[in-house]
Amino acid sequence: MKKGLVNQLIYGFMRVALLPVILILSLATVLYAEPTNGQGVLNRRVTLSCEQKEIKNILSDLSKQAEIKFVYSAQKIPARKKVTLTARDEKLGDVLHELFSPLNIFYYVSGTQIVLMRMADAPTTAIQYRQEQGNGNGSGGYYEEDPAKTVSGKVTNALGDPLAGVSVTVRGTNRGTSTAADGSFSISVEVGEIIDFSMVGYKVFSYTVGESNTVNVQLEAEISNLNEIVVVGYGTQKRSTLTGAIASVNSKTLNELPVASVEQALQGRIAGLTVTNNGGPGTMAIVRIRGISSISFASDPLYVIDGFPTGNLGNFDNRDIEQVEVLKDASAAAIYGSRATNGVVMITTKKGRRDGKIHVNLDSYVGVQSPWRKIDLLNTEQYLQYERMLNGNAGIAPPPRLEPANFNQPIYDGATQTFAQTNTDWQDAYFKNGFMTQHNISVSGGNDKSRFYTSAGYFDQDAIVTALYYKRGNFRLNSDHNISKVFTIGQNLLLSYSDQYYDNTGGNRTRLVNVIRSLPYLPVYDPTTLGGFRGAENSFDGADPTNPIEDATLLGEAKRKTMKLLGTAFVQVNFTPWLNFRSTFGVDYVNTLDEQFSGIFNDKGRNASVSTINNQRTNSTTLLYTQQLTFDKTFGDHHLNVTGVFESQSNRTLNEQMRGNQSSNAIRTLFGATNVQAISTLGENLIVSYIGRVTYDFAGKYLLNAALRRDGLSVWAPGNKFRNFPSISAGWRLDQEEFLQRVPAISELKITAGYGSTGLNGLVLGNYPWQAPIQANNATYPFNNVIDVGNGSYYNQIPNPNMIWETTDQLNIGLSLGLWNNKLTFVADFYNRKTNDLLLSVPTPGSFGYNGAGVLANVGSMKNTGLDVQIGYNKTGGEFTWNLTGNLSIVRNKVLKLNTENASIEAGADQDFGGNIAITRTVAGQPIQSFYGYVVEGIFQSDDEVANSPVQVAGQTAAGDLKFKDLDGDGFITDADRTFIGNYLPDFSYALNYSARYKNWDFSLFFQGVQGNDIFNAARIISEGMARLFGAGTRVLDAWRSDKKDTDMPRAISGDPNQNLRVSTRWIEDGSYLRLKNIMLGYNIPANTLRSLTGGAISSFRLYVSSQNLFTITNYKGWDPEIGSKNNQLTNGIDYGQYPNPRAFQFGVQVGF
Repeated sequence: MKKGLVNQLIYGFMRVALLPVILILSLATVLYAEPTNGQGVLNRRVTLSCEQKEIKNILSDLSKQAEIKFVYSAQKIPARKKVTLTARDEKLGDVLHELFSPLNIFYYVSGTQIVLMRMADAPTTAIQYRQEQGNGNGSGGYYEEDPAKTVSGKVTNALGDPLAGVSVTVRGTNRGTSTAADGSFSISVEVGEIIDFSMVGYKVFSYTVGESNTVNVQLEAEISNLNEIVVVGYGTQKRSTLTGAIASVNSKTLNELPVASVEQALQGRIAGLTVTNNGGPGTMAIVRIRGISSISFASDPLYVIDGFPTGNLGNFDNRDIEQVEVLKDASAAAIYGSRATNGVVMITTKKGRRDGKIHVNLDSYVGVQSPWRKIDLLNTEQYLQYERMLNGNAGIAPPPRLEPANFNQPIYDGATQTFAQTNTDWQDAYFKNGFMTQHNISVSGGNDKSRFYTSAGYFDQDAIVTALYYKRGNFRLNSDHNISKVFTIGQNLLLSYSDQYYDNTGGNRTRLVNVIRSLPYLPVYDPTTLGGFRGAENSFDGADPTNPIEDATLLGEAKRKTMKLLGTAFVQVNFTPWLNFRSTFGVDYVNTLDEQFSGIFNDKGRNASVSTINNQRTNSTTLLYTQQLTFDKTFGDHHLNVTGVFESQSNRTLNEQMRGNQSSNAIRTLFGATNVQAISTLGENLIVSYIGRVTYDFAGKYLLNAALRRDGLSVWAPGNKFRNFPSISAGWRLDQEEFLQRVPAISELKITAGYGSTGLNGLVLGNYPWQAPIQANNATYPFNNVIDVGNGSYYNQIPNPNMIWETTDQLNIGLSLGLWNNKLTFVADFYNRKTNDLLLSVPTPGSFGYNGAGVLANVGSMKNTGLDVQIGYNKTGGEFTWNLTGNLSIVRNKVLKLNTENASIEAGADQDFGGNIAITRTVAGQPIQSFYGYVVEGIFQSDDEVANSPVQVAGQTAAGDLKFKDLDGDGFITDADRTFIGNYLPDFSYALNYSARYKNWDFSLFFQGVQGNDIFNAARIISEGMARLFGAGTRVLDAWRSDKKDTDMPRAISGDPNQNLRVSTRWIEDGSYLRLKNIMLGYNIPANTLRSLTGGAISSFRLYVSSQNLFTITNYKGWDPEIGSKNNQLTNGIDYGQYPNPRAFQFGVQVGF
């Protein structure tokens, strides 16, 4: 099997990577083509007969026949003027002379382009040359450029400040340079050529070379992003013509945070998108776009990297990303149909620049992270006091260990330290500082023919707790090549390997919970025990917490190694400038090895005589075929884009699992193991799609977009495999209307509306969800009360062939406003999302013979309504520039229907956390998974008050116990008195980003927060519950006593007879927080300094320092208020002691060569 796997890997790599490499080598000779001779272009023969035809149409005919391109400005050339012209097999130059002479139009040849301009705009030397050739009228004819000359000058902004790093390129060539620190430049050009000056944040300035050898340019700040190109799925659009809710994040913003995955980098950056960190290094965050879309299944969005729907984003280097688009509403996301209910995150990777240069960039940082908060736990002296409060009130004697004769014994044989002298801080033992670093080096380049981008990266993040880490190495290569005007080919390759040491704790008793429960008088390590750790002895210590450091290292060793290969190759055929066809083939190969090991040990409290090895390998191969035909043409004021796609995506997943035992901790393989068990499964699925989209705009003012996707998915039963997912949206750019163009303050005003239908990815249910699998050879049938017959087979659930997709219909209404040349911007979207056909487990009667096992059926519905708002201000000009952007997200969730009117779904029940009573309940009419429990009214201050109040726990309640509210008024506290006591969904979430630049300095601040959400602090049940003797928080020392009644802590008594720790408002806390997510200060070494120090070898050098989570403002009492979900879709916001967000500091460099 190993040999076959290696062969498969080699084959997969060669298939995706080797062919493009060969193509690159074979095309090397055409990267720099010879320039076309100008007179040769004009000698080409053409034939045409035009009667009162517009000049632009005549030029189009000539362009096709002569295989050249005309470049001109429609504002300066009378393109719509109608003329009559006839030519039969005549030279192109003669035809142009006849056409342009009466119109006083000047033209010249540059390569395969003919540039047109008014005679008044033409260089004097060109007119003089033309007149000398016999064209005395100075119009028409052929002008060949003067010999090369050097043009130099300086580029400044509107205030006259020099601009460094401005790109200076000669249009239509591979010649270019960039401005120095003082804004100066020098470049070799020819008369008549056009020089383009461009820089991010400024409008492009173009200059036609004339007689002068000196050119000073002033660039105008480009505030508006209306012409920004946005990826929309199977194509691109200008942002100004968008009619759906699409938000973008650029590479600079993504890489300000030192995180492993793009999901974490998106936190707080986009209105309507929430990200909750949910574990240690390498663990995927919880991402939600516009709320929760499903009750039974995760609501993660679909991720698309360069057109390939995929996962495993932790294996992807954020520094290879050019831009991320988030498709939030159905009119935008419906192009992905049955997988787009939860929104779509589209990732576009970096590509080489066509500037004729090789660019080498290094991006590297090192840092350290640490816990930002610890909670107060009992020390040894306090623990002794607490033990007497808890056990003494229950009439229980101290455990044997705490008797003086035992407590003053050495902690182990040969030790000089006694238990009484030991004071272990279990938080200090478990938490630690974690090192982190990331390095990325890229090489890129290109010209008009070809371009490429390749990079290699390494990421290493050590956790702030014992034993966890995440490491990743990755390599990328992409290229594309214009073989001719007709054919373009390209490829994209990602190869990544990651190694994660993760927390494999089962259930809800996390290692941080055991940090709380651990006894302060016990040591962490004991060299006299097998394994070297010390645990509590229940019979001697009166408590049995497990050693969290031992659990993390010796007993909980869990490593996950993942190799990912993602590659695509495409061929594009350009039939005409407005019609092209692209064929794409892609492979997504993921091989994951999960290794878990639990060693032999005896810590005096627990023991294992054999080690346990549990290995699982998952091999997944996804193949993508996309065939796309695109029509894009402008007819006067009408612009029409029509896209048709056929796509198929198949997956084959092989899962193999083996476990067994060994007699030595040194052996980590299953060779020679005992009790070996093995199981393997093979699953396959296929989705085929037919996609059509029409985009139309009239004069850039009236916008329309309509799409239809028909998906067929193999996992559904026959008859239900296909479904249509339509969408339609429209927009009106009021700023283009004449009545608003007279209002100079308004630079942008657009309203949009859209409606669409999307589906939940059916693959989350598995490959055969509607079928009832046979339990083969898994039953016996006794006859005459004797089991002497072989194994039988059965099935234990009811199949449901009527199962279909969960679908979401969404309405979106948007408004975009820009004022004062978009210095002030405002974007708002209101949405209403209704999800129907929710799949829920419907209980079956016991009489059916399935022991009450439920069957999945489409019986529920749910609604999310919300508002996304983003406001920005841009200050440009001068030495000090800055930008301020804030976003706000509001979402309201409501469950509309379950399988019956009174049905409920409960989750979170755990004996350790509230007495095995469910913590959340989902019912119609309420938000999903609301916290459900009792209401605490106060503490009984006397036995008389107990006697005159509703019965809490008959015969058990006493003064000092909690008083729970009798909601139904029957005089007894029963299950009927439970009610909804909170919800984890916030009232709103928000973020604020400030960035500034002064000369060579840059600075940024990023705040992120949520407001109005509740957290069920289950970890506080452990630290303050006082049901049984364990380590605890210092708050237990404030427990109610007859001489200390001014407290909100109930009495301490072992056994908790009144069930004070039951699920109630006692454990509900405000989870609101405001966090300084990132602060960064950077300095760019001046270009002239670099030039003098390095001889021009280094073009840019930036140093920066940054910090994350520097401070957090919150009233929450736990380790961290950012709480995800431990084990279940319906336990969000329950804090079982999850991994907290660390505080981090970094120092980094970014170098360009």
